[in-house]
Parts: sequence; C-alpha cells; structure tokens
Amino acid sequence: MNSPSPLLIVLALLWTVAAGTALIASIVLSVRGKRREAEFVAWNPVGTGFLIAATAAIAGYVVAAVATNHFSPSGAAFSVLWPAMAAMALSYVAGRRTPSWPWWAGAIFAAAGAALYGSLPM
Repeated sequence: MNSPSPLLIVLALLWTVAAGTALIASIVLSVRGKRREAEFVAWNPVGTGFLIAATAAIAGYVVAAVATNHFSPSGAAFSVLWPAMAAMALSYVAGRRTPSWPWWAGAIFAAAGAALYGSLPM
C-alpha cells in the first residue's frame, strides 16, 4: 500500500481543523443567538444548501478516490457527509458575520474536503 504524501496529510489536517472550528462556532453562535435574539435562525446541518454541498462533496470524493484508486463505499460515507455538514457550519458562521457570503463557497469547501479525504487511503 502506498503511503500518502506528507503535503496531502497536512492539507487534510488543516481542512479538518477549519471544519471542526466552523462546527464548534456554529453551535456556539446558535446557542448564544437563541438566548439573545428574538428573531433567530438556528443552525441546521441539513438546512438550505445541504443538497448542493452534498453533491459537491460527492463529486469531489468520487473524482479524487477514482483518480487515486482508493474508492470504497464504506469510506465514502464519512468522506462525503462530514465535508457536507462542515460546509453547512462554515456557511452558517460566515453568513452571520458576512451577509454577502456567496452560496457556492460552502459547496467548494465541501468538495475540497471530500477530495482530500478521497485521496487518502482509509
């Protein structure tokens, strides 16, 4: 079995840290907003835009996994759902801070994360 490139591992680790930070921030903002704001929109991991993020994650995973010959259905579940949910968290956090956050930015984040996970042998 070929071991992955150290650069690929570092990129996947950085993406995971960014995704985890976005997830924690979305939960914190959701809880804080619920306490302080009368009209409040809570974070929903499968809310508006999830299908776009999931489709981008699927495409990113399939392209990377097939190109590196690491495709497996069991690896696909984690490698697609986690990036799609992380993209929704990032979109929620960034959308609360920057109202002009583009709808496609979360999909690109999901595709990049899924491609990184798809290229790693799991």
